[in-house]
Amino acid sequence: AAAAAAPPGPEDPVLVIGSPVARWAGDLAAAFWRQPSQRMALIGVTGTNGKTTTTHLIEHLSAASGHQPALFGTLVNRWPGHSVTAQHTTAFADVLQAQLAQAVEAGAQIGAMEVSSHALDQQRVAGTRFSGAVFTNLTQDHLDYHPSMQAYFEAKTRLFEAPLLSSSHGGPEARAVVNGDDPWGSQLAQGLGERCWRCSLQSGSDAELRIEGLTFHPSGVTGTLVSPVGSGPFSSPLLGRFNLMNQLQAVGALLQQGLPLAGLLEGLTSFRGVPGRMERVLVASQQPLPAVLVDYAHTPDGLENALAACRPFAEGRLICVFGCGGDRDRSKRPQMGAIAARLADQVVVTSDNPRTEDPQQILEDVVAGIPAGTDLTVEADRAHAIAVAVAGAQPDDLVLIAGKGHEDYQILGTTKIHFDDREEAEKALRARLH
Repeated sequence: AAAAAAPPGPEDPVLVIGSPVARWAGDLAAAFWRQPSQRMALIGVTGTNGKTTTTHLIEHLSAASGHQPALFGTLVNRWPGHSVTAQHTTAFADVLQAQLAQAVEAGAQIGAMEVSSHALDQQRVAGTRFSGAVFTNLTQDHLDYHPSMQAYFEAKTRLFEAPLLSSSHGGPEARAVVNGDDPWGSQLAQGLGERCWRCSLQSGSDAELRIEGLTFHPSGVTGTLVSPVGSGPFSSPLLGRFNLMNQLQAVGALLQQGLPLAGLLEGLTSFRGVPGRMERVLVASQQPLPAVLVDYAHTPDGLENALAACRPFAEGRLICVFGCGGDRDRSKRPQMGAIAARLADQVVVTSDNPRTEDPQQILEDVVAGIPAGTDLTVEADRAHAIAVAVAGAQPDDLVLIAGKGHEDYQILGTTKIHFDDREEAEKALRARLH
């Protein structure tokens, strides 16, 4: 029989697994897969709102400029020959490094990755090297996880520090693009100095990236995009000022990777948006129907931006259908109620994903922020709320259904059921035809 192994002596090497294990897991996974992030130009995008649209823009513009892109984010993980629904905004370290390696082996040259504050705090991107980083904005969200806005901000800023943001793949120096109109972004830009390009939509701004001569049309927006490498004609079919910021940031991040401005500006004209982000629900009809948009706005800032984007296109009333998720930051509920009441002509408060909370209590929390005299309907059943809003809308009204966007489920208690705002809106529009 084999002899039992003797315990290690004082001179024997011993591998000690200790804190921070999560960081080591990322470093080890990156080493196992031969440092995949260093074999492409990888751009990380962080912020409360706008991550998904900005990363999809980077993917689209990279392809339009003749480069093979990869996309890692909330909706999908996609690279040449591969597309799969994402399970997390940012995957855990072992899965993430494997995905990066697969993308590189498939020929991806430029990657766009949504990087959540949870991922940064939990070291999911440890071992990853970003050639560029984008800060979209910081507004109230995830305060059920982070103890304060300052802690939330500090988690986000880790993306802009070594070793995460560092030159790789023989490309240009790692750089950052920051929303200079956002107070937290302005603070970050000051700390980064010359390593950072600021984006601004403010008139008279001296930011490195800006759009001058903005003109809004029913079919989109035009102007002149100004950048450190030159200026050119800007034209986009996307609605809303917040989408202008997303486009500035995507263009800036790719300019920093050496892509030519003319090709990026041409690519913007053919970008039609992201599923569930200001997505129009259309039904073929000979009779006039109200415009219905579905958007993922689920924070106070997101809802305010979405409603502000809709207002110029609502010839009649602007009707807002929304709710707030359960088991999440309760303090934003009355804020969102107040925003909807201020910016919409009619408010329909309904359930979102109540999870294990009492749906009625969530509704009451939202309604607490809505002033008396508001044209208000409270309907816990989300499908019925959408049906009521669309049925009552006039042909020149615009209905915004906010909160769930691309999601095709609703979480009731601990059960996940199929539910899609776009499907319910389409049913409601078709019901008007009969």
